[in-house]
Amino acid sequence: MRKDAFIVFEGLDGAGVSTQSVMLDAYLRKKGYRTLLTKEPTTGPIGSMIREALKENWRTSYKSIQLLFCADRARHLEDEILPALDNRKIVICDRYLFSTLAYGFASGVDTHWLFNVNREFRMPDLTIFIDVSPDLSVSRIEKGRNHRELFEKRETLSKVRRAYLNLAKRFKFKIVNGENGLEETSAEVQQIVDKFLARR
Repeated sequence: MRKDAFIVFEGLDGAGVSTQSVMLDAYLRKKGYRTLLTKEPTTGPIGSMIREALKENWRTSYKSIQLLFCADRARHLEDEILPALDNRKIVICDRYLFSTLAYGFASGVDTHWLFNVNREFRMPDLTIFIDVSPDLSVSRIEKGRNHRELFEKRETLSKVRRAYLNLAKRFKFKIVNGENGLEETSAEVQQIVDKFLARR
């Protein structure tokens, strides 16, 4: 049985992607798996630039932002993800290239161009999409902090969700209802991952 796997969580802002990533990491560690929990944008120099752009502390085009995400991803893969997989770890990533595609499409960035820029990156072995409505997404964001970031508008998030659902069909995501309770959502994620790992 293979021990390595690349598992990615995707979803709208406020969907609980980060929370579910942390909960899955704890669950797998308790079962004896060796894991790497990571996220995008990273905490590296390029990731820091992205975070400042998302907070609108500096402005650039949507195309430029997506190129920064891709540069951050290239370093992330080379320095962290691929070495961990080579070391037979399970990598759990809070957002990955499908975020770039979904948010890029919703921002009007050319679809063909965006796919081509991302086509050489390693694909996840399993992608879990935590699905919530744009209304709930905005509600959770407003409760969680006192400011909204670049993409966190109801109209934009509606477009992002539609893009994600189209990607889910094409790339066979596992879709989990993120509007259930925290523990219920986590239990569903665990069941999906247990079945996936058993097949490997």
